[in-house]
Amino acid sequence: MKLPARLALRYLVKRRTGTLAHLISGISVAVIAAVAAAMVAILSAFNGIEDLVQTLFGTLDAEVAVVPVSGAALPEGIAEAWAELDGVAAWSALVEEECVVRANDAVRVATLLGVDGTYPEVSAIRPAVFEGAYLVHDTAQACACLGLGVRSELALRADSVAPPLLSVSAPIRGKKLSRHRERAFRTLPVHACGTFSINADLDTRYLLVPLSLAQDLLGREGEVSRFELRAAPGWSEDALATAVLERLNAAGYGAEATVRTRSDKHRFITQTNQAEKWATFAILSFILVVAAFNIMASLTMMLLDKKDDLHVLRAMGMHERTLHAVFGLQGLAINVFGGVVGVVLGMLLVQGQAAFGWLQLQGSVVPAYPVRLAATDVVGTLLVVVVVGGLGSSAMVRHLLRRQSKT
Repeated sequence: MKLPARLALRYLVKRRTGTLAHLISGISVAVIAAVAAAMVAILSAFNGIEDLVQTLFGTLDAEVAVVPVSGAALPEGIAEAWAELDGVAAWSALVEEECVVRANDAVRVATLLGVDGTYPEVSAIRPAVFEGAYLVHDTAQACACLGLGVRSELALRADSVAPPLLSVSAPIRGKKLSRHRERAFRTLPVHACGTFSINADLDTRYLLVPLSLAQDLLGREGEVSRFELRAAPGWSEDALATAVLERLNAAGYGAEATVRTRSDKHRFITQTNQAEKWATFAILSFILVVAAFNIMASLTMMLLDKKDDLHVLRAMGMHERTLHAVFGLQGLAINVFGGVVGVVLGMLLVQGQAAFGWLQLQGSVVPAYPVRLAATDVVGTLLVVVVVGGLGSSAMVRHLLRRQSKT
């Protein structure tokens, strides 16, 4: 007759197991837990870096932008296409162009960003202002908000009460520099009312001015470089981009304008971070394979220790497949227990870093290393631990029992 696996497992549990087998089992659980915790922590660190990149490079951008298909300008009237769209919470018109900035005998080339009054509603520019104030549209005088690097090179102080004066110049269309020299530029005065700081790249490039001043300076009345759109609650950037593009095509602007999401703009950085994340995940998965050898060693010691008991069970009618299942479940249990302990430990480490900032970053744009826990990373780690450990344990048990049955 065949002996049920339940009775066989009860019999093996009641029999004492050698100290060495217990020790190896404990080491196996510890190794699996350490690797699982490392996987959760490292994957969460990549998530934090991705969020940080989106924050740093997305401060001046909204979720969706309407940009020209070709050329550098769009008519302001194109905004009528999405004016009644429910998915648009707010939108802003922008003009972006290179210009020459002068102040205190300092001259440099910067990127002029002309924005309208709704720009703070589609971007996070106000929290980025740390000196002076964002008064681009709040005063009768023309005010600019400068990047920290631009302000430093011009040796300007930020003062919203008595802001210093600077000038911005841009080439006049149709006039050649070689022939007209200084007369080839249109120059307008503007006050430096505030300073923003986002990251080293944006801080050394941009200054924000009123849209009307930028259009006057560049001779582009009624034209803009792009529109920035903020999605309404419940709308994703992809859904909004699709809806806006449909409206543009229906209004006959499909040949002039197209839609670009924030993810599209920063796709290279995002894809690079994702590639590094999954490469790291694959490397740590291979480490799990190495850690599985500890489990195999534990099962080997267990089988050697239970050799006499296995002969008894076989004599009582135990089928080989039942023995495979009994010891395979033990290997799986070690993996599951180690994986759960490791994942819980990794989650605690990530939450602690997010709450208390244990790992500091001196001189960085953020005080502590950014992390974000994702459910997909936790589930993926557990699946890899269970699948790799379970398959490895099953294969090793089958091999060892087959060899032992021949002796």
